[in-house]
Amino acid sequence: MMATAAEISLSEKLRDWLEGNVVGWHNVDVCQVDVTLGAGFSAEIGFFDASYTDPSGNRQDQSLVLRRQPTDFEVVLGSSLALQGKMMASLSAWGGVPVPPWIGMELDPTVLGMPFLVMGKVVGECVAQRPNYNTEGWLADMSPAERLQTWTNAIQSFAQMSRIDWQKDGFGFLARADWGAPGVDQYVGHIAAWHASCAQGRPLLYADAALDYIVKNKPADAPVNVLWGDATPSNVMFDERGNVVALIDWELAALGPSELDLAWWLYFDDLFSRRFGTTRLEGLPTRDESIAIWEAATGRKAEHMAYYDIVVALRMALVAVGAFDRQVSVGNITAENASLNANLMTQYLAEKLDMPVPVLGPDFYAFMSNLIPVAQK
Repeated sequence: MMATAAEISLSEKLRDWLEGNVVGWHNVDVCQVDVTLGAGFSAEIGFFDASYTDPSGNRQDQSLVLRRQPTDFEVVLGSSLALQGKMMASLSAWGGVPVPPWIGMELDPTVLGMPFLVMGKVVGECVAQRPNYNTEGWLADMSPAERLQTWTNAIQSFAQMSRIDWQKDGFGFLARADWGAPGVDQYVGHIAAWHASCAQGRPLLYADAALDYIVKNKPADAPVNVLWGDATPSNVMFDERGNVVALIDWELAALGPSELDLAWWLYFDDLFSRRFGTTRLEGLPTRDESIAIWEAATGRKAEHMAYYDIVVALRMALVAVGAFDRQVSVGNITAENASLNANLMTQYLAEKLDMPVPVLGPDFYAFMSNLIPVAQK
């Protein structure tokens, strides 16, 4: 099949950009571009092959990934493609956790219509959310012992980030004075600013209560670590034996105690099992076992986990508020839909804060029908 004019133009633009921006790449050729450059607010990911002459005069071939994102797209307040690019470049230089090979980033939207980054393609599998990995897929096909080792490998990998010295190892760009002093103060300050931007004057019963709790109960002895920010099984690339080949998606990186990444991992583990009404796969470590794996990998005890459980739950509840507003904006639901304060995320917060647990009803299922499918009960 012949390439279209748009594909040829894209190949030429990528070729010119690589040749002009990647040190040591000369006589670049780009082919097999599989990228859809459409409209919308979500990021676009595609793949292409490139060959080039290296400084020694040898010809090299690489399979690459292109991630393209609108400048006005934020998963959470402050997230950005630029943050992800800086994180990947710094992590590649640090070398303590596996990430895709870093190629480069372009923030000028005129080059390809949106800012973009380029990285090496990683061969592996992630743990799927659709269908739920607890019901089918390569993890379900493993033995219980293999599943335990796979989960252990993932927890051990992101636990290594606790070894980063954010000031000495090139992660100073994560400090945000407008949100507070680096660490738990900055992390909570970020959530407070995000909450204010989400609320828009509306009462968010559970999110309001959670914010009040985390502001008043900040631990005074929390360390300042570099956080992945999105420590979920779906963001880990594994080989066929369950070894970690790369951690991906770094646009939510932040400074704070490493326990927050652990709490985020445990939150999603709980979400895709108990709260989705799905039986957890045999062999996956329990919450206590997962914490023990993390503690062994970091060499210290996990502190204040009950507090961090509420912090990450509030963070996810604010993600749900953003998703709710997007559904309203495109006409899928009305602004009066009760799921704003009655959803899986507010249920979890209610459990943790000892508040009346909201009941899920038709409004919630109407909201979720355009997101992750949830079986009606």
